[in-house]
Amino acid sequence: MNPRSYVSTALITLISVACLGTGCEKIPTQTITAEPVDKIAVATISEIEGSGLTGTATFTEVNEAVHVVIEVQNATPGLHAMHLHTGNSCIDIGPHWHPMGIPAGIPGIPVVQATRDTPPIGVGEVGNISVGEDGTGILEFKTPFWSVGGGPNTDILGKLIMVHETGDTFLTNPHASHKNMQMDMEMTPPHFHPPGTLPHSHPNTQMNVPAIQPGGGAKIGCGLIELME
Repeated sequence: MNPRSYVSTALITLISVACLGTGCEKIPTQTITAEPVDKIAVATISEIEGSGLTGTATFTEVNEAVHVVIEVQNATPGLHAMHLHTGNSCIDIGPHWHPMGIPAGIPGIPVVQATRDTPPIGVGEVGNISVGEDGTGILEFKTPFWSVGGGPNTDILGKLIMVHETGDTFLTNPHASHKNMQMDMEMTPPHFHPPGTLPHSHPNTQMNVPAIQPGGGAKIGCGLIELME
């Protein structure tokens, strides 16, 4: 065979094989990018001491902040304080989650109201949820002070969300002494007795649950914050 014919035949064969594999068309290069997946944590809130309260809390991390939606049912109307606690479970509750090291007695605001310019009194001091006459309430907000699986000073995973019987004043951080403040709130307000008023007694205000008090009073609901798979 003529060497030149042999080379031509070989080139035609090579091109034919290449066409079979590619269809003789340019295959566009496609870059596949993975969409960012929001990290979501949830807590199922259950009653404590027979309160009957139930609820759910959802925490979605997006754009370096956490979007929070907390819903409760079967609660008494009014304000109910919420805090994040450390602990192993709702039967082994630890203290307030308080990694920021703010000195006791410093005034501040809860997480629900806080901004980068005005940080919270403590990252575990969530805020008050308002419950209507039907026993339901919802609190929705976004905070840059929490994360889902981030650093130890922001990570809410494994924390316990607690619901209390009343609202919290959030006037001082949880390590401050509230004893004197509580006494001031429970005392009968000064009032005037006109001359000739018959002897009488006043109701013991300590027997009534105030609408709001430091710390929020007794715990009535609890849920463990866990990562949603």
